[in-house]
Amino acid sequence: MPRYLIISLLSLLVINFSAAQTAKTAVQFYNEGTKFEDQKKYAEALQSYKKAIGLNPNYKEALYSAGWCSIELEKYAESIPYLQKAKTLWPNEAKIYLELGYANQNIDKITEAKDNYNKCLELQNDYALAYKYLAYLYYDEANYKKALENFESYIRYEEDIASAEVYYRKGYSENELSKYDDAVESLTKASELNADDASIYNELGYAYKELEKADEAITNYTKALKINPESVAGNNGLADTYRDLKKNPSEAIKYYLKSIKADPKNKKAYYWIGWCYNDLEKYNDAISYLKKALEIDPKYVSAITELGYCDYSLENYDDALAQFKKSMAINKTELNLYYTGLCYVGKKQKTDALKMYDELKVMKSDYADKLKKKIDDL
Repeated sequence: MPRYLIISLLSLLVINFSAAQTAKTAVQFYNEGTKFEDQKKYAEALQSYKKAIGLNPNYKEALYSAGWCSIELEKYAESIPYLQKAKTLWPNEAKIYLELGYANQNIDKITEAKDNYNKCLELQNDYALAYKYLAYLYYDEANYKKALENFESYIRYEEDIASAEVYYRKGYSENELSKYDDAVESLTKASELNADDASIYNELGYAYKELEKADEAITNYTKALKINPESVAGNNGLADTYRDLKKNPSEAIKYYLKSIKADPKNKKAYYWIGWCYNDLEKYNDAISYLKKALEIDPKYVSAITELGYCDYSLENYDDALAQFKKSMAINKTELNLYYTGLCYVGKKQKTDALKMYDELKVMKSDYADKLKKKIDDL
């Protein structure tokens, strides 16, 4: 045989052998992908899964894994077609619905996310992550009742690994639902897991304040302020505690001023400083702070009413009536009706005062009888 023919045959054998070596099956590409995935090489894993799918478009495990890796790479929209196809081939696999929910959540398709999480739980009612993600969705919507239900379910199944963030959000939800004792328990757990988060101590302070445990509230707000001295929530909360529970408006003013320093647009702090000065009978001092609150929010009914109270206390009844009329045009409250009535009593206008009494009576307000006694004394 001529030498060139031998060389050609050998070359063909080498080429065929090499081709046989490189022609991987879908299963081999899938297995390659799982190895990359174990090494957290998600981009490489995704490419291997895509090759497996190219060879076998109905390879459900590869489709699911391609979707999962896409999510890990934050390619949420890209993950959905893989997961949708996996779902049609694998309709009773709970983990697919979890990942579909998570992908939809991250592209702001909240209804679809909830539907998938709920389907996941329908298939596997102890799937803890589905409860956690549902809880976060409801929490972000301020639906604290549903959030709390799902946080409780998540913790039931994953108590050993539940994070400080979970306990914080659970405690926050309980505060919003006026379940203050439960909130203390959840937030204390959160603080044990993360002692450096000011938000946790602020919420603990709030829970204790609502339970009228002033010393515990002060302790926790103080911890929050040690971590973040410029915390508006911490300074406001500490001030509220001194104002409401310690009956110490002068000390409250100190912390409201710190709150304003941290946030000059903090209308609540300006309002409460005005309120505290009124409580101290320093009406002229109150006026400037209440006006500042109204510069920030001209329709702040409480501030307008409190400004009217300053004028009432200074016996400037006409000025007070002007303020109360302005506040009632926005929203009639028991206070602006009551003090309007008192202004009419001060001006000895009994008929007008009785009109305010009638409105308070319709509202079934405790202020109605108080005003009536003043009217009867005319």
